[in-house]
Amino acid sequence: MITTLFFDIGETILDAGSQMDALMEVHRNVLEDFGFPLAQEEYRQLDDRMIRAFVPSAMHAITWHFAKPDKGLHDDITGKIRSHYDEIRQIEVRLYPGVDGLLETLAGDFTLGLAGNAPASVLKSLEELGVLRWFTHTDVSGRIGIKKPDPRFFETILANARTSASEAAMIGDRLNNDIIPAKRIGMKTIWIRWGRYRVMEPRTPDEIPDATVADVCEISGAVNSFVD
Repeated sequence: MITTLFFDIGETILDAGSQMDALMEVHRNVLEDFGFPLAQEEYRQLDDRMIRAFVPSAMHAITWHFAKPDKGLHDDITGKIRSHYDEIRQIEVRLYPGVDGLLETLAGDFTLGLAGNAPASVLKSLEELGVLRWFTHTDVSGRIGIKKPDPRFFETILANARTSASEAAMIGDRLNNDIIPAKRIGMKTIWIRWGRYRVMEPRTPDEIPDATVADVCEISGAVNSFVD
């Protein structure tokens, strides 16, 4: 019986596409400054390729693609990109359309929890957007000191919520960070297939989500399929 639903944050609850677009453009420009020019379409294709390969971070993988075997060069490029983080964080994020109503509806029947790789400051953003109130459990990597896809992340959020894997479902946009590790410890999974990570494909039958949705309005139906 599913009693608790855990939600990823970025590209699941929050539409951070504008921030990501800005970060990718900064990355592309920094690469050009270091002698590695890429057209926007070339960069997008390389980003897709890295995501399909299930790398932990497409940005770091792209940087290493050009910098290898020079770790110092990789670190210099990364440092230059990080110098732009504060300005990128100033770009407004917003809720995906329909998310507020979805969370309100689900909170009437389930306990809701956060399960995102995000700094603790994201909780303030969610509060300002009016949706933090629907979450009983608010664990994020910045608070517990562990990041997905480490299985200890999922073990920790389940323990803090005092629920078992068999009673919980994970909802997120990344197969490698959200779906696969949650399935491995026995949670139900809903893959929100939109955004950058929609190009991923399960590599084995064990990686197939329990449900796949392409729109917020489909999530309630997917959740209800676990309890019918």
